[in-house]
Formats: sequence, structure tokens, C-alpha cells
Amino acid sequence: MEYPDLSPYEYYEFPLSMRNIGWLGPSFTPRPPAPDADPRPLRAASRVLSSVMLGRHVCPWCPGETTPGGGNGEYHYYAHDGEVYAAPAMLLHYVEVHGYRPPERFLQALRVPGELPWDDRAERLATLLLDPSEDVLLRTAGIVDLASWKHPRTLDVLLQAAHDPKLDVAGDDIGCALALLPYDVPADDLPELVRWGFDLQRTTDGANP
Repeated sequence: MEYPDLSPYEYYEFPLSMRNIGWLGPSFTPRPPAPDADPRPLRAASRVLSSVMLGRHVCPWCPGETTPGGGNGEYHYYAHDGEVYAAPAMLLHYVEVHGYRPPERFLQALRVPGELPWDDRAERLATLLLDPSEDVLLRTAGIVDLASWKHPRTLDVLLQAAHDPKLDVAGDDIGCALALLPYDVPADDLPELVRWGFDLQRTTDGANP
């Protein structure tokens, strides 16, 4: 699938409006990375995948199905100006191996310092997650994304969600999101699947400081 950079995201239903980044296809021509390209801000911002589904995407420009670069899921990037960007899991591979350069507008958003203040986007994801009347798939779509806000309300919402039986199916995502927060989390009190996701993310962070 190929979508123009900065076009509206429409691949699947998500609670927030997003813009496409790096959904490459036949119109893209691979090239060596530019000498002045610095992938470090992008790599630092691409810490955890959202919307992980079944299957595996293989890089169309790498020979053979076992080459590095296959992946599944999306990276969601929350900018201070209110924009949300969605990119495929292959984004880092495209940048570092095939010379793709994301739009400068997006790259500048990654360079803005400071933590995100709690805003309407965060409130929308939090309110939806705790609303038992909403569809479970929609409620759980933004769980990992909530950890973009290192805010006490995030911790409170995720701990409530951890003990909601209707959200058992997303327990690992809840645990992952909790592990991404800079707070002491009572891991021993978490349900088993939530604790598993929490421990897995902490182990992953330890292996990739």
C-alpha cells in the first residue's frame, strides 16, 4: 500500500486524526542515505509500535523474504502542535537503508524539546479507554499511545484499565504502556497478562538503553 506523505491516514479506524509518513510504494526510488541525514531523533522517537496485527511486511527493495527490515505495526508520533503522524514499522529501515527522507515538517516536530502537556488528544484516548459503552477494539486502539504523555493522569487511567475485565484482551498493551511511564508501578498487583506486558517492555528497554 502506498499513501502520500502528510495525507490523511485512512488505513484503519483510529480515535484521532493522523497524517501518513513513509507509506512507500512503486513511486519511491531507493537511493543511498544522504550524508547529512541524522536518523537519531527518529530512532529515539520510534520506541514502541502501535497497532500490531497478524502477518509480516517484507521490504520490497530487499532481495529475498528473509532479509532484515520485515515488520508489522505502526509508529505513532505526537507533535506538540497537535498533529499525529502514523508510519509503518518499516520506517527506520526505509530511512537508514534505502535513503527515504521524511518531510521536513515531520522531522522538525521530532526535534521540539520537552514533554507533551496533557491535551485534547490525550483526554480523548483516556476517556475512550475507560468508556464501557464503546467498542472494545476502538477503546484499546490507543493504549500504547497514551504513554506518549508522561502525566499522572496517564498512570491513573492505565491502572483503571488494567483491572477492567472487558479489556483483558489488551492486557499486554496496558502493561507495555505502564512500563513506558516514569513512575513506580505496583507491578505485583497487576493481572497476569498486564504484568507480562510490563515485564516484557522493561526487559526490552534494558536491552536497548
